[in-house]
Amino acid sequence: MVIYGAGLAGLLAGCVFQAATIHEASPPHTTTHRALLRFRSKAVADAVGIEFRPVCVRKGLWYQNAFHPPTIQLANWYSRKVTDQLLDRSIWDLSSVERYIAPENLIEQLIDRCSTRIQWNSPLTAMPAKGDGPVISTIPMSLMVGMTPPPLPPPVFRFQPIIVRRWRVPTADVYQTVYIPDPNTSLYRVSITRDLVIAEYMREADDYDFWRAFGLTGDEATPLEVTRQRFGKIAPIEDRWRKQFMFHLTQTYGMYSVGRFATWRNILLDDVIHDLAIIKRMINANLYDHYLGVSS
Repeated sequence: MVIYGAGLAGLLAGCVFQAATIHEASPPHTTTHRALLRFRSKAVADAVGIEFRPVCVRKGLWYQNAFHPPTIQLANWYSRKVTDQLLDRSIWDLSSVERYIAPENLIEQLIDRCSTRIQWNSPLTAMPAKGDGPVISTIPMSLMVGMTPPPLPPPVFRFQPIIVRRWRVPTADVYQTVYIPDPNTSLYRVSITRDLVIAEYMREADDYDFWRAFGLTGDEATPLEVTRQRFGKIAPIEDRWRKQFMFHLTQTYGMYSVGRFATWRNILLDDVIHDLAIIKRMINANLYDHYLGVSS
């Protein structure tokens, strides 16, 4: 088996399919995922055998130096900021929730586990032959349509990059998220995960002062790195076309799409584990059918 992509989805696939070779187009040490990473369940922790910490996450919506309940106006501003569309987003529910927090070096741990099977600087340059065996792709669907003619004309893929800035607050041990709907700043969400502050901006970062929302000042925090994620936010596409294209990849090339960008839907990594379990059953069923055909 071959897996294309050594991002989080590809590394999880590598943990599930432990004999698979993983091809990654980028060179080593180019991890770019530094945005907020929380989990709704223990599914990922159980799949990779790494302990996650259960925590209670508090949430708020901050506008004009005060907290507000969600309103249609604020929700629409937030949605337009992150998708350029009016869609229902998560800020409608600000109730506290239980989440599971992975170690900060989760990606590094997963890379270490798969290191002997990862081939860096190894992009997908041609579509595989179906008879060569199953392939898992985490490559964004917007790129895959350029490699194989889709059965129907493709939609317009809308996505926006995000900029992630991080700080450390040595005295903190809290789990909080503040949403920023204000259209006058590119900042849309700031979170504290234990003592790590993660601020996420659309396209470009600005100097919006979010510290007051947490009762802090910037002087209390130690700045860390700034990173850019090309596929930060994606807008939905027509669901029937999306499913037909993934079916086309599986039927024509034996390729299974995994992860948010390969399936072009806003899912969590918990959902990726669920999808991988389904794909594993499909692959095993296909191999069994093939065996029956050879034996008969």
